Amino acid sequence: ALKIHLSTLSIDNRTRALVQALRRSSNQRVCISRVEELTYHLLEFPESRGVAIKEKLIPCLLRLRQANDESLQAAVRETLAIIGYTDPVKGWGIRVLAIDGGGTRGLVALQTLRKLEELTGKPVHQLFDYICGVSTGAILAFMLGLFHIPLDDCEELYRKLGSDVFKQNVIVGTVKMGWSHAFYDSDIWEKMLKEKMGSNLMIETARNSKCPKVAAVSTIVNRGTPLKAFVFRNYNHFPGVKSHYIGGCQYKLWQAIRASSAAPGYFQEYVLGNDLHQDGGLLLNNPSALAVHECKCLWPNVPLQCLISLGTGRYESEGKTSVTYTSLKAKLTNVISSATDTEEVHTMLDALLPPNTYFRFNPLMNEDIPLDESRKEKLNQLQTDGIRYLERNEEKLRKAAKILIQEKTTLQRLQDWIRLKADMYEGLSFLSKL
Repeated sequence: ALKIHLSTLSIDNRTRALVQALRRSSNQRVCISRVEELTYHLLEFPESRGVAIKEKLIPCLLRLRQANDESLQAAVRETLAIIGYTDPVKGWGIRVLAIDGGGTRGLVALQTLRKLEELTGKPVHQLFDYICGVSTGAILAFMLGLFHIPLDDCEELYRKLGSDVFKQNVIVGTVKMGWSHAFYDSDIWEKMLKEKMGSNLMIETARNSKCPKVAAVSTIVNRGTPLKAFVFRNYNHFPGVKSHYIGGCQYKLWQAIRASSAAPGYFQEYVLGNDLHQDGGLLLNNPSALAVHECKCLWPNVPLQCLISLGTGRYESEGKTSVTYTSLKAKLTNVISSATDTEEVHTMLDALLPPNTYFRFNPLMNEDIPLDESRKEKLNQLQTDGIRYLERNEEKLRKAAKILIQEKTTLQRLQDWIRLKADMYEGLSFLSKL
């Protein structure tokens, strides 16, 4: 116990020394190296964030952020994100995008986003404060929210993903299934992710002021029951703010996607630290409610301006079987479908959220297209169904687009300015209830 106490004491002393050294820095280059040193320390010892805040780190960082040195600004933004300091939202309220999982069916979600970009004249990363995705929905969230890849390029990458990862000899896949419970080659998938996403940590994306808050969701399957959702974040919650969901910001981007997309039977589960991750869709394939909860933790006194929830197409089967007999496979399929029913979440949110804030787009499909579909004609059919659905829902799209681009009032802008000045010179804002 004494050893633990001493180590905590030494960590706290180190935290204080790093903050004080930063506050004494006058040279910008020295400032950058001291901010980065503090960042590494806070990542390694997250429990020391409270001490750093008590040492008035936030006002110090906010003043440094006003420097005209972009490298210093970027370093400061990352440290502020680690501490859990959150800047105001861009609109009058929180604007959220949540994207379901669904493999290559994610092309359907892309079409809706293309339409929203056309109607607003803005790219996706400028339209939302928070973007969250599950499985291939997380891939979309990262491509659009973190890498700012244009939608046409996203579609091309998505189709390539289908052809590169999901085209495999059935015999080879069946043999793999027997050995590793995965039909497709998880190593090829991992290699692709590393090549495309590099070795950056989630939190490092906070260096870019144009990046919204972004999250990917996986399911942890080795911590007993019930299964637990895990959120890979490019932000931190403020010390003392408790999210219902476990997670972290210290993981690499490719690890977040690898964990979130480890669909049982398709890819091997993913080991990260002491946890075994599988596809986030096992638990919640529609991350809308999770996204709203996370946003309420980030911006507790801010109303919801708009939640756009994107499905990847649904198919309603006749499902008529004998009254007396149902196969075990059918029973299991029904249980899994019910557990991950995206429309259940939709029904709940539709009833609970204020009117004209929640918009769900999830077209009914002519056939049940599997998540590993890679045939060009099937993907084209998917898009045709999606286009017809969007044409029928033109008015709903226009309404959503109009709400998305509503701006702050002059009073709100003044309140933000006062709050920032209070944070810069007083530490924690004394006007947080404004």
